[in-house]
Amino acid sequence: MTSETGPEALGLCVVANVARETGHGDGGTEIRTGLRHFAPGAKVWVGPLRWDNGSPSVPVVGRHRGNSRRYVSIVVPRRHLENFRVRTVYSPALLKALGGGPLWEAERAESYVRCWGTPRLETQIEVGGEDYTRWAPPVTGPPPMELEFEGATYHLAHFNANRARYSPLPPPAEPSPSPIGPADA
Repeated sequence: MTSETGPEALGLCVVANVARETGHGDGGTEIRTGLRHFAPGAKVWVGPLRWDNGSPSVPVVGRHRGNSRRYVSIVVPRRHLENFRVRTVYSPALLKALGGGPLWEAERAESYVRCWGTPRLETQIEVGGEDYTRWAPPVTGPPPMELEFEGATYHLAHFNANRARYSPLPPPAEPSPSPIGPADA
């Protein structure tokens, strides 16, 4: 730290906030405020990814909900985070909690912020009936009603907080309502 310029920058990191409401359980139907270890809106620092396998979970460091003095390091589902941005790390304690090693490169961090900042749902496509599904590239949330994939059109069959499922069958047609009024005799 220098007296003229303030604290010394130790590196760049991706930062996010814990979502105010998070979906848990089957299909994300059980809604909770924040996470068990982090309060809603808590600032967390996303640790640099050592490998990029497209995992839906990321390592984060933040101040624990019960003890806001210490940093804790936990792996959380990325869907529970929002407001991704890039910030400079100045705290040696935070750097140590992030693993003490090299942090994010600027271009890589900005790339992940752009990607993670777009709401996305995992996508499943029914192939050959309802018994077999395959994964397709993620779609934005809310999902589109129709999806073009490998030269075929698929129709939205079901979606929840975690994924969208598409079927080659078109949606069923709703029956037209019966006329209201006296019936002709």
